[in-house]
Amino acid sequence: MIVKQKQNLESFVRVLAFLDEHPVDGPLGYTGPRATLDEAVRRLREHAGEQVTGRQLSRGELRRQKQLIKQLFDRHIRPIVTVARAQIEPDSDVRMPAAIRMPRANLGATKFLQQCDGIIEAARPFEAVFVANGLPADFLAQFTSVRDELERGLSGRATLIGRHIGARTGLQVQMRRARRAVDRLDAVVRASFDGDEAALATWRSAKRAHQFPGGLPARSTASVEVPLAA
Repeated sequence: MIVKQKQNLESFVRVLAFLDEHPVDGPLGYTGPRATLDEAVRRLREHAGEQVTGRQLSRGELRRQKQLIKQLFDRHIRPIVTVARAQIEPDSDVRMPAAIRMPRANLGATKFLQQCDGIIEAARPFEAVFVANGLPADFLAQFTSVRDELERGLSGRATLIGRHIGARTGLQVQMRRARRAVDRLDAVVRASFDGDEAALATWRSAKRAHQFPGGLPARSTASVEVPLAA
């Protein structure tokens, strides 16, 4: 949740506190807009929590993907390529496919998976040669297992990013709902407390999104934790 949204949420919480402390009598009431504001605040907190959690999990998954790619390079691809290169001597009767080579280090994860698939399929007909040259008997199964784990991680991170984007959109929707509810409440409060300057001053302060001391932080889009209790 960006700083401006956090400031607005805090103002909505103050508005709810004002309504509790300043009930109204007579034909005017808070009921409709108060219910809308209550729900909007609840959903804002939910979306903010999803946004923070989704971002953290997504970053964790990205770190895990980098670890898996390094593992694939160091423990699986490099030994296969090393053995394959040793078979290209002029007197060797083994001819490894050209696909068995080190992928570029700057490949994206999806293209890297494609390179892994190519190496696995190219090496399969020569399993015995690789095993005879020191690789474990199940080296292709191990390679495939780590490759599949990376692919699952890509799908999981895509889901987390989708949740994060959905939460961001939800925040925007609920912010608009809450502001409209406060506008409706503003008319009720002003009419109900006309002449009560103390109450009206408290109301104006409650519904204003307060700035941080000294202005906004240098990065106004920084992630901040949303208070879970009013």
